[in-house]
Amino acid sequence: MATNVVLYSTQGCPLCERYRTLLTQKNQKFEERNTTTNPKYLDELSSKGIMVVPTVIVDGKAVTGFRPNSLLELI
Repeated sequence: MATNVVLYSTQGCPLCERYRTLLTQKNQKFEERNTTTNPKYLDELSSKGIMVVPTVIVDGKAVTGFRPNSLLELI
């Protein structure tokens, strides 16, 4: 299992919800950073050159958009 997983999400995002479900089903602990409730998280993403949610950062490696197979390879 990955040691540091961060899910950048937004309110009402069905793909973000699917990531939440996937990570929970895999018993993977993760921190969720909701860009709707805290816009500074958008600044964090843009500083990495990322302009899309959902984005999952796994041990420093980014999976942008909804790419569950790519995420599963990292966790």
